[in-house]
Amino acid sequence: MQQNQRHRYDTLVIVLSVAFVAGMAIAVLLVALWRNRPAAIASDASFHAAVALCPPFVLVRVVGGMDDTALSLVLTAGTIIMANGSLYAGLSAFAYWGFVTFWPHHKPQ
Repeated sequence: MQQNQRHRYDTLVIVLSVAFVAGMAIAVLLVALWRNRPAAIASDASFHAAVALCPPFVLVRVVGGMDDTALSLVLTAGTIIMANGSLYAGLSAFAYWGFVTFWPHHKPQ
């Protein structure tokens, strides 16, 4: 009984971990694109696509008006990356809850 209780949330932990890492990877790619090719993100269509994939990426417009010091860039990039990872993990936790709650379970007889 104790062994079964210990593995009860393994699936949830795996789902949250994968979603968090996927969210961070998407944010890292967008931040790298922003730093290496700012003209690619400057157009409205590409910026809206980036914000659709990574909503915290909207901070790029805020930093664009400030001077580009190393500290402001590190803080902004770190905030975007961690926030997007947390957002993806939160959405996956909600989806997991919905799946577990509303999916019909077949119990052995």
